[in-house]
This record gives sequence, structure tokens and C-alpha cells, in this order.
Amino acid sequence: MAAVTNSNTRVFYATQAVTIGGRGNVAAPIDSWKTGTTIQTGANQIVHGLQSMGVDTNFNLEQAFELGQLSLYENIEDIPDISVSMQKFLDGYSLLYHLGASFTDTVHASNNTKLNEKLTTLAGRADTRADIRMLINATTAESVQGSGAAVAELYCSGMYLSSVSYTIPTDGTCTEDVTFVGNNKKWINDPTAGADNLLLANDSGVADSFAGIFGSDEPNAPDGHVLRREDVITGSTAMNGYRTVIPNIIEGVAAGTATVAGAASTNANVLDTDNTHIVSFNCSTDLGREQINQLGTRTPYNRYVSFPTEVTSSIEMTATAGDNVNAVETARSNLSNHEICIMLADSTILHLGKKNKLSSITYGGGDAGGGNATVSYSFSNFNDLVVLHSGDPIRGNSSSTTSTTGYYGNRFD
Repeated sequence: MAAVTNSNTRVFYATQAVTIGGRGNVAAPIDSWKTGTTIQTGANQIVHGLQSMGVDTNFNLEQAFELGQLSLYENIEDIPDISVSMQKFLDGYSLLYHLGASFTDTVHASNNTKLNEKLTTLAGRADTRADIRMLINATTAESVQGSGAAVAELYCSGMYLSSVSYTIPTDGTCTEDVTFVGNNKKWINDPTAGADNLLLANDSGVADSFAGIFGSDEPNAPDGHVLRREDVITGSTAMNGYRTVIPNIIEGVAAGTATVAGAASTNANVLDTDNTHIVSFNCSTDLGREQINQLGTRTPYNRYVSFPTEVTSSIEMTATAGDNVNAVETARSNLSNHEICIMLADSTILHLGKKNKLSSITYGGGDAGGGNATVSYSFSNFNDLVVLHSGDPIRGNSSSTTSTTGYYGNRFD
């Protein structure tokens, strides 16, 4: 395959844009946020707030030798492994996790309340697959919109969600990181050829798809900004039946009412910023995709999630006392289960269930150099992670979005 030449001298952030849609969707990309339409499952949605995208390709080679000669008999090529990693700001727009783990078939997209409740869990999203596309525009362009300027399109089809993580720091911006894995990647350089050619197929169509979006795009969160430390909703404030709850072993947490998620749970309490000084929160899970192959076909027919999958979280705080956790060698049980739920101003809810158990604590700092002492708590559970957001395509196809049924129903009661 010969390389295609163009007049570009480099590729940088302003000349790249990404869409994510359901597997096999060849409809033109849309931006439901700009058009004010319901975000449909499987639609090719334009990604906002994207900070980076990387693609790794591994050609799995197996060497075969034979008696009678030293040289290689065959360098056997298995199917390639493709990994796509992306990071975006939390900015009010749809999450990467949701765009890459929604559904296209009529059964999953139906207005069945009980079904939509189940689809918000890790198990509910396990079999979803997505097509990821990236457009590269001319180096001289100030954005990806502009007729006749596109030079290449990347098409990764049938991608499975592999990992997801969220970072909420005091220094910097809240971010989401996701990784997708699959076996099919194609670069398209000719706008007139190829059935897989979508973004590049009609360059004027590309301009239409991105027109009015990039070049003047802004965050969609309240007050028009990306999310930072002040956008964690604290205290007893509730949203869609949820509020921020953290383990009661952390210094300064306060008891809440029993009318919202977490308050009625053992060892889960509201975050009181007057007494609890959290520096950062992180949570993540790796789904450990495994291939299932079969005789008669080259490609795997499924890449399943390796349940049980561990969900880890960490909470770091500025110490005002000790870490409040005793470790007694004669005690049969030093630990308890805790609920963790983080709620953000753009409607993002990270609910880690009610069985988070402390795995480690680190107390340090406060040295003679003048630093402050900090305490880092690490928790883990298995299989419990529900991420909710107003821009989730599943929510757009649910007949009920109340806190007791439908999309916002509590999965862990």
C-alpha cells in the first residue's frame, strides 16, 4: 500500500476532530447538542472537549520453523489488535463512555423502563460496540470545518470499551479517559473511493457536518465553563435522587437524610467542605476484554468483559488529624463496606455502589520543609460502577428518567 502525499507539514489539535457512533452506522455525523434534538443511541455524534486521541496497532506475529533449515519457515500473522485511547474535559457534553457504549438495535433502544435501568451498569453496556472516526484537516486550517481542506480519515470499526477513568483534581480540570479495543482500522485518503469512506467522502459534506461547531465551540456546562474543583456538588444538595456521599471514615463527613442515594446506607455520609478538605478524587475500571474465536472464521465473534472486574477509587485529603482507621492484628474484621457517589454540576453522577472496601491508606507529608500532611484512601469494589449524565443516549431513549424508575433509578438498592 503506497503512502499518500499531501501538502500538510504537520497535524495538530485544531485540525483533528472525532466522531463516535454505533457499529455499522454510516449516517452523516450530527451534533444533537447544537440542533436541540434527542441524543439517539448509535448515532454518529461529534465529540466535544477532546484533549487527545492515540491509536496503537499491534500485528501479532508467530514464528514457525522446520527441521532441515535455519531460516524462518513462515512469520504467521494473526489478526491485528487496535487500541484507541482518548481523554476529554468534563464540559457538560456527552461522555465518551456513553457515546461508545450505547446501542443501535431496536431491542436495546426501546422504551422499556426495566431494560434501560439495566443498561446503565457495567454488565448492561458490556456487549456494546462502536465505530470511531477521526478527520484530519489541512495544516493551514483554523478548524476542521471548511470545504475542500480535509486530507485523511481514520476509521476504527466494531470497537469495544476496554477501560474508563475519571479524575477530579483541585489543580486543573476534571477529565474522562477511555480506551477502546478492536481488530479493524483503516486510513482513508481518497475522498472518492471506498465503502467505509464517510467523513472524507464528500468534503463539502464534512464542512456541513462540522459547520457552526468548531471555530466557535464552547463548553456546555453551567456558566459555560469546563468542570473544576468547585463543580463538585457537596452537602445535602440532591440532583435526580442522588447526592455526593463519601465513606464516614474520612474526617469531617456529616450525616444526611434518607431521601437520596447513600444517606440511608451504612457508613456513607455527605461531604461537608467546612470540615473535610478533599484534594482529589479518582475512579477507574479495566474491563479486561478477552477474545472468543471459533473454527471457520478469522475474526473473534466476541470480546467479552472478564467479570469480576475491579473498580478502584482514591480520595486524597489534607489531613486535619490522623487517618481514623485502626488496623488490629487480632481483629477478624477491621473494615466495613462503604457507598461512594460523586455528583458534578454538569449532571455527571459517578456511583460506585455500596460495597467499596478500604484497600490501603497512606499518611504522609507535613515535613520540616513546610509541606502539609495528606491522607490518601484507596477503595475497591467489583463490578459496581454506574455513570449517569443528561447526554447519555440511553437516557434519551428511556420512557422514564425519574429517580425511582428508568434511567436514574438506583441500581444498588
